[in-house]
Amino acid sequence: MAVTSRPRTSWLSVYKISDTIWKRIIHFRGQPTSSSVTIVADKRSKSDEKQEDKIAAVVADQADPSVAWEQRVKDVEAEKRRRALLNPGFSFSAAGLLFPYHLGVCQCLMERNYITEDTPLAGSSAGALVCAVVAAGMSMQDALVATKDLAQDCRANGTAFRLGAVLRRVLYKVMPDDAHVKASGRIRVAITQLFRVPRGLLVDQFDSKEDLINALLTSCFIPGYLAPRPVTVFKNRLCIDGGFTLFMPPSAAETTVRVCAFSAKRLGLQDTVGISPDCNPDNRASPRQLLNWALEPAGDAVLDELYVLGYKDAAVWANANPLINFRGKAAAAPV
Repeated sequence: MAVTSRPRTSWLSVYKISDTIWKRIIHFRGQPTSSSVTIVADKRSKSDEKQEDKIAAVVADQADPSVAWEQRVKDVEAEKRRRALLNPGFSFSAAGLLFPYHLGVCQCLMERNYITEDTPLAGSSAGALVCAVVAAGMSMQDALVATKDLAQDCRANGTAFRLGAVLRRVLYKVMPDDAHVKASGRIRVAITQLFRVPRGLLVDQFDSKEDLINALLTSCFIPGYLAPRPVTVFKNRLCIDGGFTLFMPPSAAETTVRVCAFSAKRLGLQDTVGISPDCNPDNRASPRQLLNWALEPAGDAVLDELYVLGYKDAAVWANANPLINFRGKAAAAPV
């Protein structure tokens, strides 16, 4: 359910929180957890909304029982309908500037019909960006070209404190005007709200193209990196990068295949991740190289290679999980 009260958080506590959680990610110490809330658009009368906003259930996330979901009446009913009709979904991890890896994964999965126009998607940070790209109907090659445009700008003019402005420019340029319509109800964008303690929020409804882009930028907001400030504001909430609390958020599907741009083994997530660099360990960059490329834009040749590596890793996973099995109860590999 949505929380409307504005949090009181000092800048010092924001820095301490972001520094602590970010260290857990970059040093591969595991996945932070959170309580999750879904934000939806207000399109009904106040009386109907009040009734449907009542808490109907509190359930544990299948991948992480410590994550509690507070589900409203309308969330429960909508989820029942989605899970009855839709195939398993895909979740894409936070990845920084390793975005081309996710693009390569998606290209392979779309070619093999694992991802169709109805497939539920979820993501944090760069993972949220690829979800929006797929939902908008953009080609992965066009998205790769846009990534190179962003990387070239950052290499020439710097990355820290200005990446957010460059990313906003690129998203406005390449996203179709109806991207928010196609994304609403299909993708979940993870963000982290600072409210006493950080907690994860999943945004699945978008009022406009600008609203979608704002959600994506919030999901990518690494404190002091995307812009020269410790937090950003999204719908009257103080927020930071979604990867701090929901590194690989669950999709709306009953079964979610998780995709991680970093080594799942290094993160201790090998039992819950389906597609990662571990799928093809003989042909890849070192963890240190991946981390460097995640924080600073690599050259075009490296971006192309990341795309190819993502494609190959997805192909290895797909070969081990034939489509006929995937369309059944669950895929054979970890999800």
